[in-house]
Amino acid sequence: MYFYQYFSYCLLYSQAYSSLYPISTRVRKKLSCHNSFCFIIRYMFDRTMLTGLDPRDYLQMIEKYGKPDRLSFAADFLDFECELVQRSAAKGRNHDITCFIRKGSEFIVIQKHDYAGTGIYRAPSGGAYPGESIEEAALREMYEETGTEVKLKEFVLDLSLNVRCSSGLIPWRSLVFLADYVAGELNPIDTYEIAEVTTMTRKQLLEEVNELMKQSGWGGFAYRAFLTKSFFERYDGSF
Repeated sequence: MYFYQYFSYCLLYSQAYSSLYPISTRVRKKLSCHNSFCFIIRYMFDRTMLTGLDPRDYLQMIEKYGKPDRLSFAADFLDFECELVQRSAAKGRNHDITCFIRKGSEFIVIQKHDYAGTGIYRAPSGGAYPGESIEEAALREMYEETGTEVKLKEFVLDLSLNVRCSSGLIPWRSLVFLADYVAGELNPIDTYEIAEVTTMTRKQLLEEVNELMKQSGWGGFAYRAFLTKSFFERYDGSF
């Protein structure tokens, strides 16, 4: 019985941490079964490391919504952007949950006060509170940012980002979902952060908006342009 439990924990956490905390194949081969288990146990009690997400919850999302494509990106962030990321990381959150919300033939997008009037819009996103599940966080954040109730449909992307700052690299993770609009008017609840909510077509997001993001000079927008393009490459091919 104890051996079965031991093996089950090994399997569960090795699967989760190979996704949340990937290590090279060469390093993985050097780890004995015992050392691998110690490595797993060490991180069981430090769930805030790197992403602030519970690996068991991550696996449950895969079981429920499918296995996402894993991609990586790196971008040079401006000083003010780095400060925002550093403040989030200092609180133990190095992740966001992004949802592309279908409403008819368009997608619900948001614009924040920081870039109001620029023509740049993006898919809404936010992070999980301590003890909050990925799904709970996604539904809450979508309501706060857009005023709508949504239903998650597909786990599309798991993106790793290296935020390049003058002080060094900061790791970030984005879990990207396809969701469907269920109910509610397009009005942000969190008006302190969100300036506007609207809908846009795939074509608008991939062409004019993505071009504005790339021209902005912001590392965060370079990343969001990559994220948007990657989402629709998967979306066009699978849904």
